[in-house]
Amino acid sequence: MEPLLTPGRRCIFTVLMWLTPVLFFVALELGLRIGGFGGRYPLFVPVSAAPDYLVLNNEMARRYFTQQVRVPTGLHDVFAAQKDSSTVRIFVQGASSAAGYPYYYGGSFSRMLEQRLQQTYPERRVEVINTAVAAVNSYALLDQSREILAHAPDAVLIYAGHNEFYGALGVASAESLGRSRWAVNLFLALQKFRVVQALRGMLGYVAGIFGDPVETATNATLMERMVGEQTIPYGSALYTQGLRQFRGNLRALLSRYQAHGVPVFIGTVASNERAHAPFESTLSPGADEMAWTKGMREAIQQARQRDADGALRAIDAAIALDTLSASAYWTRARILDAAGRFPEARKAYLAAKDRDQLRFRASEDANTIIAEEAARAGAILVDTQAALAAQARNGIIGSDLMLEHLHPNVEGYFILADAFYETLETEGLVEASSAYIPRVVARSEVLFTAVDSLYGAYRLQQLLGSWPFQEPGVVVQVMDTVQARSRAEEIALELYRDNTSWYEATAELRAHYAAKGRWHSALQAGLAIIQQYPYLPRPYAEAGDILIRQGRLGEALTYFEAANDLEESSRVHFMIGGIHLAARRAASAISHLERATLLEPQSPPMLFQLSQAYLLGGDMDKTQGTLERLLAVAPDHPQGRRLAEALRAHE
Repeated sequence: MEPLLTPGRRCIFTVLMWLTPVLFFVALELGLRIGGFGGRYPLFVPVSAAPDYLVLNNEMARRYFTQQVRVPTGLHDVFAAQKDSSTVRIFVQGASSAAGYPYYYGGSFSRMLEQRLQQTYPERRVEVINTAVAAVNSYALLDQSREILAHAPDAVLIYAGHNEFYGALGVASAESLGRSRWAVNLFLALQKFRVVQALRGMLGYVAGIFGDPVETATNATLMERMVGEQTIPYGSALYTQGLRQFRGNLRALLSRYQAHGVPVFIGTVASNERAHAPFESTLSPGADEMAWTKGMREAIQQARQRDADGALRAIDAAIALDTLSASAYWTRARILDAAGRFPEARKAYLAAKDRDQLRFRASEDANTIIAEEAARAGAILVDTQAALAAQARNGIIGSDLMLEHLHPNVEGYFILADAFYETLETEGLVEASSAYIPRVVARSEVLFTAVDSLYGAYRLQQLLGSWPFQEPGVVVQVMDTVQARSRAEEIALELYRDNTSWYEATAELRAHYAAKGRWHSALQAGLAIIQQYPYLPRPYAEAGDILIRQGRLGEALTYFEAANDLEESSRVHFMIGGIHLAARRAASAISHLERATLLEPQSPPMLFQLSQAYLLGGDMDKTQGTLERLLAVAPDHPQGRRLAEALRAHE
């Protein structure tokens, strides 16, 4: 009897059997794409108004957030799509602290660093591109690294570590894909496929049905919505898993950059040690609560009586009963601080922070991992935590440098920028420069406006009005009753309430200062706009106008020339020609003024200035001819008539 299938047919059917599921998923992928499901979320996209530039994609964070209607965005630093040989290009990675929350823009350490580096290397184009967004962690940094490498970085700066537990995809996050680091990274690598996006959406939907609901109230902050597990004891299995996640992702990230020969400068992370008590402190199971409470009360009583030694004996007895109590270490720190024993106090503050079971602040174990993995990969450690402590009162980081639990104030962000700048200079990232910018000079020139400051203050008030700074369910609507008392506050409130854009707000502030004759403040606002939108010609010209008002003609010329390079205009040629004329550079003045009058042939001011340039150059025929053109257009032009009469008198 003949076999039902020949070997050839059996082979064909076997191949078809294996291909069927593949073809099914291919067809499903195509169907989802045709139907418009999901999307591509590249790290960078072309700037709509200037396609030769790229900018951080506003939708990029959808890779990591599926349960948030609005995803966090970053600084929108633009950079040239094609890098030339004169460009120094540095990428910054991290989360909200790296992005400059709550200020962003001029309040971020990356903007301060870029400005200082550009002044240090004026002959080079410096691009510091910040990719940080709020509520992400090492998963996002590793995921973004391939796209960063595609844009030829000269260096990468990293300031990250606070979000390993609650940041998107973290081990205790509400935005979770499980606790397997391998599985999460594989999922991220495959997420460009719509089938994978659909699968994640389904998993999120199922988790929403059977798990704890994610907070979606409109008045809940992103910080509040990201917390999955509120209690993570120091040294617990979940705590260890979060550190293992951080170490594994950081090792892979640094190894990838090392393999491509890209220098990495990685900072230690800092938080508010002195002025922020632990969010969550509970006793360990089995601890003698009665004895512990007695010891705490005795310590507090002795401290009130200014008996530091007695207070320390009592608190140390309580700590011996439970070494995991954050509040006990916090009390010990306060006793030592009041006694002026600041180094010991700082150790206790750090111990209290490490034992805070609501893990918004990185423990010192995270800084140990950063230092160890940097050494392993040959990355350069920037001890930003030590830099902040060195500038803090009594060497303990507090509200003099921090806004709340971990975000620096403007001075704190400048210290971060300064630490990275000094290390970049020491390591010789680019060739030696004689234009080293001292710290005091750089600090005085930071492009941080009143609108940036007020906007940050309003955002901070919104954050502090919700959990965990308030009791669960309590929302203090401080901003509902805020009334503006100055023009800057009016503008900042409009920005905070999304009634205007940052560009419009800053331009309005610049105009306000100019109308008041406050030229330094007007220039600061104008330069902030240029830093944000280097492809727009108008801000350069407006900066040139302000510099002329200040009598700084040489600097004004630089900005007018930059505006003209971006977009030629008769007015800019006129201003450039006028500066050359004032400096008695006849040939240059004539060149630009001829171009101005070619573009605007009937402008009396341009024609008159051109006649002056010809006169300076000794060309009497062209001087007289231009005056005739001027008086034909404007017969009553007083200066033109006087010059014509003077020339006739000397004939």
